[in-house]
Amino acid sequence: MIFLTKAQLLLLHRRLLEEFGGAAGVLHEGALESALVAAQNRHWYEGADLAGCAAAYAYHLTQAHAFVDGNMRVAAAAMETFLLANDGALRASDDELYELIMEIAESRLSRSETERWLRERV
Repeated sequence: MIFLTKAQLLLLHRRLLEEFGGAAGVLHEGALESALVAAQNRHWYEGADLAGCAAAYAYHLTQAHAFVDGNMRVAAAAMETFLLANDGALRASDDELYELIMEIAESRLSRSETERWLRERV
């Protein structure tokens, strides 16, 4: 399985800010690194598959609030980038993806519920 590196995630974040606007910067380095490795940890220690790892990216990057701005955007983009890098695809509209990320951000979805949502669409 191909996982995102910190450098790739920071580049993705920068590109999103260039395209959509927002303030640059990392607020919590430790939270960022923890959220980034969550997918790898799930894979290596829990046997998580593609949907499980994608859910970890979406959930933990949204919840970490590691960046000054763009946390939800980078979470969605990281999840989709991870899926594409591993020959997966998300079958969901932009509106459905927006609703997923908002529900995570508002603590209305747990990681396991996020995984269930993704499993039906990956």
